Amino acid sequence: MATRSRPDATERVMELMMYLLARDVPKTREQIWRDTGLYAPEGNTDRLLHQSARASFERDKALIRNLGVRITETIEHDGAMSYTIRRQDYFLPDLQLTPDEQLALRFAADRVDIGETWDLEAVAKLTSAEAASVRDLEPPAAEVALETAAASQQSAGALLPALAAAAAERAAVRFTYGGRERRVQPLGLLCRAGYWYFAAIEDGTAKTFRVDRMEGDAEVGERGAFSRADVDMAGLLPSEPMEIDFGDDFVARVRIDATMAHQPTAERGKVVVRHDDGSVTVEARVRNRTAFRTWLLDMGRHAVVESPPELVNEITSWLRALAWGAGADQP
Repeated sequence: MATRSRPDATERVMELMMYLLARDVPKTREQIWRDTGLYAPEGNTDRLLHQSARASFERDKALIRNLGVRITETIEHDGAMSYTIRRQDYFLPDLQLTPDEQLALRFAADRVDIGETWDLEAVAKLTSAEAASVRDLEPPAAEVALETAAASQQSAGALLPALAAAAAERAAVRFTYGGRERRVQPLGLLCRAGYWYFAAIEDGTAKTFRVDRMEGDAEVGERGAFSRADVDMAGLLPSEPMEIDFGDDFVARVRIDATMAHQPTAERGKVVVRHDDGSVTVEARVRNRTAFRTWLLDMGRHAVVESPPELVNEITSWLRALAWGAGADQP
């Protein structure tokens, strides 16, 4: 296997977990190391390097278990230990949440910004099973519920193990995206703002593809089909969630009162007007409406959307629908 750039601990644990989840049969430590290239270069016999790799491997397994994911261990006929993650030990069962419960859960997750994405991922998992039932709701609750269901990434969850395995095994992938067929050399998976992205080389250029926007299944080719490219995957996506391309692109003007005007949250926009009362008007480029809403809710009553007009109407309707779905009286 070609030498790969060393991933950080989080990426390494994620790749190991996805690799084990994608395997139909358990894999030994040596097979895992060879297929993924995560721990020690193939053919290297340096004793200290292997000791360090074994320690990292054991730590990563422990971290996965601490996340609540069970790793099944099997003793092979030659005495070697093999590992796998069974799908029934990883994926959540259907909790049969009602549409009202889904709306309340989404409202709570949007309202509290903890600086991470696990809350959004949890909402996605918990609401995906009810995607069909929300069509029976009346507007405006139906609009919000359908948006929640669309963001659930049910299709993405089914593709992730295969895409992670393709990246680990250097297998080309073919899929349909944006209405046309793509043939790529995978790099790995990224998670931003609750969405999974597939990083890959297409026609010599490093790109990212949002997994839940892939159309149909992904076809994985033969392993070892290409040399691994040394690409900084994390640099392929903007660090600011509102600037990650989700299909939107507009500039929002928001007035933030004096209480929040100098807080780090407000600094995610560019100040264009400073008012005598200490409030500010900021402009923010938005390519991700969900991230914009989360930012807005984090400031609560201290922020008001000023423009564009269609965004003002959209946010007003959305907040009323959320309040209605969470049990408030209809306006």
